[in-house]
Amino acid sequence: MEASPDLLSLAKERFAARDYHGATLLLTSLTQEGLAFADAFNLLGLSLAMVDRADDAVAAFDEALRVNPRYVEAHLNRAVVLNHLGRESDAQVSLSRAAELGATDESGYPAVVANTLANAHFSLGRAYREAGTMERAIEQYRLALELRPRFNDIRLELSKALIDQGEPGEAATVLDDILSDRPSWLAAMLLRGLAAYLQGDLDAAGTMWDEASRRHPEEPRLETYRSMLARRRKELSNA
Repeated sequence: MEASPDLLSLAKERFAARDYHGATLLLTSLTQEGLAFADAFNLLGLSLAMVDRADDAVAAFDEALRVNPRYVEAHLNRAVVLNHLGRESDAQVSLSRAAELGATDESGYPAVVANTLANAHFSLGRAYREAGTMERAIEQYRLALELRPRFNDIRLELSKALIDQGEPGEAATVLDDILSDRPSWLAAMLLRGLAAYLQGDLDAAGTMWDEASRRHPEEPRLETYRSMLARRRKELSNA
């Protein structure tokens, strides 16, 4: 028997829309009816984790693994939540079991394992940042980058959190690494200029935004940034 496609699909839509409470309600109903297999329990665990019901999330992942003991994603999601609960030895058991399911790469885990785990940390980091908890967001982004150091979307989110945390210098270092890989990435260029501006290096900010304008002349935000820069220079000259 498979999970009800209608309820499960709706729960996936709610989860994708970040309505974790709605997804939890749908999946709880589905699993209580005895219709859910491993995928529904796994998604229920993720939804519960996102609404700060970590212990219940672990129980849901346990159910997913009871149904399918080789479910790599459930092992990984379980490990992330256990680590968040401070149960590091239990988390390592889940990670080790997942690692047994495939060959390892440079991360020390199978590629699918490392990718899934990095994305799980990335999702948690984004959730923490949206909640205004920058220290935990930064921690999760760094954990993701330990597994996948060249994932530029993770590095970009880390730089945003660092700026929010009041650490533009460290954000600038992260952004320089991104731009060495993708020198024309507009989002990174805008943030690199902002990091320089916040450090008080107005010349570097202007240079970066001018280069962004040259590469992306249609970008409307650049006029706002240049106006902000001009006002700041005028304030300093009149001081």
